[in-house]
Amino acid sequence: MLYLIMRIKKSQIWVETAIYTLIGLTLIAIVLSVATPQIQKLKDKSIINQASKSLTELNELILDVSHTTGNIRIFHFNFDKGRFEIDSSNDNLLFTLENTNLKFSEPNQDITQGEIKYRTEIYGKRFNNQLKLEYSGSNINIKYNNEDNKKLFYGGVYKIRIENKGIVDGKTVIDFGV
Repeated sequence: MLYLIMRIKKSQIWVETAIYTLIGLTLIAIVLSVATPQIQKLKDKSIINQASKSLTELNELILDVSHTTGNIRIFHFNFDKGRFEIDSSNDNLLFTLENTNLKFSEPNQDITQGEIKYRTEIYGKRFNNQLKLEYSGSNINIKYNNEDNKKLFYGGVYKIRIENKGIVDGKTVIDFGV
């Protein structure tokens, strides 16, 4: 009889251990399911801020290069996530962070801060955030490898060449290359 009582107590200890372990794992899963999206939003906001800083530096470099024909500069662009686009047919430089939980600004409204235009577009239940430098209304004509076309860059480290090719049709031609 004593043997049976001892065995029941040992079994009870194992059952309690298993139940407490499951409760602990469930609590950890709940905390992670709430915290992970918030951590991702903070990471995406950091990427947007880094891209904003890089685009501001790039704009300053373009304006500096535009003063002297033949001037060449190298810009190091490093981003982990997102897409950078040189749209020379529309004279735009665009950074896009797609499919994110981060609503950086009011959806479908342009917000200008300095030379950068910010736009958040709704993408299902998520968002696409864009940062744009526009040169279409200025005296700068953007080219990529001396042509009007688009060039896309995805997360990575890029060494971008910026060159002043001179004035054509009253606009300073700024040519990009990699």
